[in-house]
Amino acid sequence: MYQLNKKHNKSNLFVKECITSALFSLMEKHDFDKITITDIINKAGVSRMGFYRNFTDKEDVVEKFVLDKFVETVEDIKSKRALNFHITNIMITTLQNFQKFSKYIKLFLDRNLEPLLYRCYHKAYYSLYEGSSQSRIHLYSNEMFIGELFNLEMCWLKNGMKETPEQMAKIFYRIMRLRCNEQTDVNIKT
Repeated sequence: MYQLNKKHNKSNLFVKECITSALFSLMEKHDFDKITITDIINKAGVSRMGFYRNFTDKEDVVEKFVLDKFVETVEDIKSKRALNFHITNIMITTLQNFQKFSKYIKLFLDRNLEPLLYRCYHKAYYSLYEGSSQSRIHLYSNEMFIGELFNLEMCWLKNGMKETPEQMAKIFYRIMRLRCNEQTDVNIKT
């Protein structure tokens, strides 16, 4: 699984945080495509070498930020799992953590980075399954879940996040239960 930034030394973590903050600050005023690495390092007060020691490009800055938030969410869920955690509670925790950093996700959406964001979700989710083989059913199920979770969170954000994470989790769970109970005439051959 992708490793959270806290595993790195403190000075390197500081450089990463400076670069990430600089990029996000620049994104508040400029289109993502117009921001250069020079703009980022000047704003962050770090060297070009410091940038490339930590990131491959500016998309990588966004990706690592999202992946770090995903890992924090997974760690939060794992810490609560011992409490006989139900799927609704997993969704509540996921949505609470999404809510914590939603201002950044909104910034990414405002800068037309939705495809990059989706790739981050995809990479993060599959990092949980590194090294394990999956059946086709699991593969399709995972793809469906990634899309549903991503679109649920984006829709919630775009609509002003009026519902609480608890309300959204109940909505999600209700939709999933309704789908499971639906009768279809389609035969699936595996």
